[in-house]
Amino acid sequence: MKIRFRGVRGSIPSPGSTTARYGGNTSCIEVRAGSEILILDAGTGIRSLGADLMKEFGSRPIDASILISHTHWDHIQGLPFFAPAFAANNRIRVIAPGNQAATLKRALANQMEPIHFPVGVEHMAGLGEVEELVSNTAIIGAFKISVTELNHPGGCAGFRVEANGVSLAYLPDHEPFCARGVVPKTAAAQSRAEALTEFVQGVDLLIVDAQYTAAEYPQRVGWGHGCLPNTVALAADAGVKQLALFHHDPAHDDHEIEAMLESARELALPNNMFISAATENETITLVSAAPKTSYRVSGVVHDSAKRSAPELLQPDCLKSRSS
Repeated sequence: MKIRFRGVRGSIPSPGSTTARYGGNTSCIEVRAGSEILILDAGTGIRSLGADLMKEFGSRPIDASILISHTHWDHIQGLPFFAPAFAANNRIRVIAPGNQAATLKRALANQMEPIHFPVGVEHMAGLGEVEELVSNTAIIGAFKISVTELNHPGGCAGFRVEANGVSLAYLPDHEPFCARGVVPKTAAAQSRAEALTEFVQGVDLLIVDAQYTAAEYPQRVGWGHGCLPNTVALAADAGVKQLALFHHDPAHDDHEIEAMLESARELALPNNMFISAATENETITLVSAAPKTSYRVSGVVHDSAKRSAPELLQPDCLKSRSS
């Protein structure tokens, strides 16, 4: 399974010389398993993905699925610039978490109303009707998808994606259910934290919101985003093989992200977890092969114990909604 970061920034794009190392585009991740293409969120990073797909496929039809975690702008604002969606010979599926199809359809249409945008969503001839996951487990092409609820104002879904014997978890916008030393640990919060740890247990790659430093977070409690020490603790408690810090704050320049990365690695000691900061256009390849699984990240190979292949579900897990 190949994972390419197309947009790694949170909240608002932040282009410029001080963010060029890690990137300024908002949330979008390209995932491939063989010929299957799964796209996680449609922030501004999806524009370059669309341009690359048009070059790659030429006149051949493009078949891809876009899984949207929630409707905040930084996760949908790139879709009007996704070129493959305007060609009628393409099949671009847009899929929402359970009970969110109507909300997502309304959000996608509203951002392309004339008051905001010159071209309406009806011109996107390659875009299918918004579909909806009808359970917390589903099959989308070659991918087994599991869904969990995250702690974010307005709601946000987290996804666990499995294919070809490897796995990743994507928790794009998430505030700790019980932040250590900041938020009191109620029984309900502790239970939800434990459930999330179980959800990401043992994944080969965890991509997770790590927007704030430990010093920043106390002034931003309730904003719905991650705190670095808790992000690292979640990964360590779940026995994650590799952690990618994600949803970088738009106010953080490359040096600040680098400092957060170093802090995360110190917090993780003596854990053997491989930690990186999600970097625009970086590709991570997860390969399952006995007796170990290899993780290739920008030329660095990190090995850990092989996981067994996921059990596949019946494919009838999606439905369309027209309203």
